[in-house]
Amino acid sequence: MVRVNGVVCPEGAFQVGPFDRVECGSEVLQARVARSLMLHKPLGVVSATSDLEHRTVVDLIGEPWATELHLAGRLDRFTSGLLILSNDSSLTEALTEPGRKLGKRYRVTCDGDVTPEIVVAFEKGIWFAKEQVATQPAQVELLSGRQCLLTIYEGKHHQVKRMFARFDVKVTALHRETMGPLSLDPALQPGEWRMLTADELQLCSFHRAEKA
Repeated sequence: MVRVNGVVCPEGAFQVGPFDRVECGSEVLQARVARSLMLHKPLGVVSATSDLEHRTVVDLIGEPWATELHLAGRLDRFTSGLLILSNDSSLTEALTEPGRKLGKRYRVTCDGDVTPEIVVAFEKGIWFAKEQVATQPAQVELLSGRQCLLTIYEGKHHQVKRMFARFDVKVTALHRETMGPLSLDPALQPGEWRMLTADELQLCSFHRAEKA
């Protein structure tokens, strides 16, 4: 009487995945749908599933199933750009597990020049006394005197802003363009989202398999 994904399953010890459809006779016991999406997070929105004061990224999705989603990393309220949400924990772990050291690229605008001294220090690593740890060597691509593309390989609290603050430079705009193998779709306007494509999901699967 038991079917998994439409196939009769006589094995009581059969391993059932979180998104397998399980039926017993006419009763559906499990029918979760895997959902993973990218969102162009706008400024002023909180990276959370709920918040008493501010609009959240889940509010932007506006679907009844959005409450099932969790975030693959966060962006603070005043940072925009790529955010990944999913109800598949294996995917979010593949993008955020520290041991994978997946790069996250940000477009950074500052109130002062990104000097050669800053570039050298970032590429070497910055000591954070609070965590008693040095940042992983970052990659810096200068776009202009006060703007650069910065790729970091961890996600400490307000990391980018703290790195620049070490040199008395204030970050005035911060926008995430990439996260691991995924890039923000340029067709998405702030506040818009779309499901990950089959190719994008395959890229994430590759990173899961690579770690295993």
